[in-house]
Amino acid sequence: MSEEESNGVPPDITLAMVEAKEKELAQRREELREREKNIAPELSPEPNFPPEFLCIKPLIYHNIKEHIPVPFQKFMYSLCFLYFALVALILYNILSALISVAFGGSGKHFGLSFLYLLGIPGGFIVWYYNAYIAAVDESRPRRLLACLGIAIGFLFDVWMSIGVSGCGGCGWIATFGESKRAVSFIMFLIASCLWTVHTVALAFMLVYLWRLPAKAVSPSTLIKYAL
Repeated sequence: MSEEESNGVPPDITLAMVEAKEKELAQRREELREREKNIAPELSPEPNFPPEFLCIKPLIYHNIKEHIPVPFQKFMYSLCFLYFALVALILYNILSALISVAFGGSGKHFGLSFLYLLGIPGGFIVWYYNAYIAAVDESRPRRLLACLGIAIGFLFDVWMSIGVSGCGGCGWIATFGESKRAVSFIMFLIASCLWTVHTVALAFMLVYLWRLPAKAVSPSTLIKYAL
């Protein structure tokens, strides 16, 4: 068995064929973008993101399968999962601070934990939607802007993982401060571990995005990585 066959790449595919297919796909995407610009506003899809909940209303039309090139979809699905994980973590952080107050903990810490609710719209605007637009646009400047946004999200995660006592974050420092309160200590410990996992995952996403070349989603790039 040849090396090409063992890597799962058909031996009859040449670089010229891949580049021709790449140009054809790029031309189709450009035609679709031009067509979208010419569609009347009233025919545009209804906003569907973020999901409607209580007073929260959808603001944009969001569809990874429809908007994002196929090779980039797995990355965006992973980033989307991390964004919703961030929302859950911020809410769990508030719950942990509340339990701490119930067992004699700091009321100031609980009050400041609500400040991090700003991380929900902030995370969407600063890093998730930036990366989404970068995946659609495929330009290097937009990619760099997305990397900057994810870097800011990473720093936020680092801050929450550290968890300075009295600052609202249920990270490692605050966890050790809860050692005399068993219930809140366990909840803080879980929060610390989850914030740390989220930090590592977001760092991985940042490195992955940074290392991608300008035309990361092209078929020739994928075949080069496969070889």
